[in-house]
Amino acid sequence: MYRQTVEPGTAIPDRPAFEPLSGWQRSAVAVLLGVTVVFGGLVEWRSVVEKQGDLDVYLRAAWAVRAGVDLYGIADDHGWHYNYPPFLAILLVPLADPPPGQDRSGTIPFPVSVALWYAFSVLCLALGTHWLASALERGSSDSRVRAVPLWCRRWWALRVVPVMVCLAPIGATLQRCQVNLLVLALLCGMVAAALRGRRFAAGLWLAGAASIKVFPAFLLLYPLWRRDLRWLAGAALGLVLTLAVLPAAVFGPSGALAQGWRWREVVLLPAFGEGHDQSRIRELFGMTSTTSQSPLAVLHNSLYASLDRAARPPQPAPGTRLTHYLVGGLLTLVTLRAAGGRRSNLAAAEVVFLGLLTLVMLLVIPVSHLHYFSLAVPLVMGLMALEAEAPHRSARPLWVVAAIFLVATTLPFLPGLEPFRDFGLGMYGALLLWLTGVIALARIVRLTALSGIEG
Repeated sequence: MYRQTVEPGTAIPDRPAFEPLSGWQRSAVAVLLGVTVVFGGLVEWRSVVEKQGDLDVYLRAAWAVRAGVDLYGIADDHGWHYNYPPFLAILLVPLADPPPGQDRSGTIPFPVSVALWYAFSVLCLALGTHWLASALERGSSDSRVRAVPLWCRRWWALRVVPVMVCLAPIGATLQRCQVNLLVLALLCGMVAAALRGRRFAAGLWLAGAASIKVFPAFLLLYPLWRRDLRWLAGAALGLVLTLAVLPAAVFGPSGALAQGWRWREVVLLPAFGEGHDQSRIRELFGMTSTTSQSPLAVLHNSLYASLDRAARPPQPAPGTRLTHYLVGGLLTLVTLRAAGGRRSNLAAAEVVFLGLLTLVMLLVIPVSHLHYFSLAVPLVMGLMALEAEAPHRSARPLWVVAAIFLVATTLPFLPGLEPFRDFGLGMYGALLLWLTGVIALARIVRLTALSGIEG
């Protein structure tokens, strides 16, 4: 288990942080809960009446699993396809939604499924942030923080403020009925398990996230960099269970292999500009049909700086794709260099390291939607904890950067400001947050190394 230590003479956090919420703060929490309920009603209307959102893509794939038809050939009423490995579709079989004209006996009405998915997503957000915040509190150098009173100001701040900083991507995830908050909960569980010394379990958590969205497999860099064999063993076992054993049990060995090969052909190869399948170009990989915040998309859109998407080429040039990979490699190397080669005894420092790798992951993948930045919650929380362990330093720069990130990830969602999406305002806000984290991590690693705290 990680236990944070501080340099002699470090001030103890102000006592007001441990006091109960004031009247207006309690009202703010009540308003936040009320808004969550009202927003759920809007999501229900948008999904059921306006037929928007991604949930029916998942539930139609779940029906394909139940019916034994092509998982990647089935589409929802808008023609959108399922693009994840079979794991998620298998899990969602109880909520399976048949296509029009198919027998609906034994299935849950779609409006009920929407309500259940929204409640589940909010629960994932609450549990994930609570797990991670609790692990950070138990690893603090301050005995009062390790026994922080429930519902005090500090307790609420560590759980609510990171959510508010990432509010726009989180709201977009909920509105679209996307899976990001489930992935966030799994990643928070991973980090919390690691902070408590349960590194094999951390690997299992990571395998769960990677079996849904795939790109969290990038975070295997952490145990590789830390030479953590238990973490790697847990991840390997989890991936075998979710990507091989479970599909084989559902589809049979040959069926599971066929589904995996089909996913490779329609999703994996086209994501890197390879292969011949074009079925996902309009809905996922086309530069003129998505609002990706990856360097690949931003560079492409900036080279053809027209507000009319139709005037831009649908695919990036080879040089643009190469530049994207070089940028991703540079961000990765700088992050690893800032973290140092040895695991830190500072719990918050390791959370910041994992949060930085998560943010780099979102920038490395060729298609990175704005709502993916909901996964920046652990980085913001880790930076907050790191600043709290050094109260003699002003936290103002962190809050300025957090405010910029909030604005940069909010404006592109507003009507009439769509060009901010195409030209990467969210990406630039994420890069600023990444740079802030790298500087903070490099500084704390250098200070702990000089004082002999690392071990």
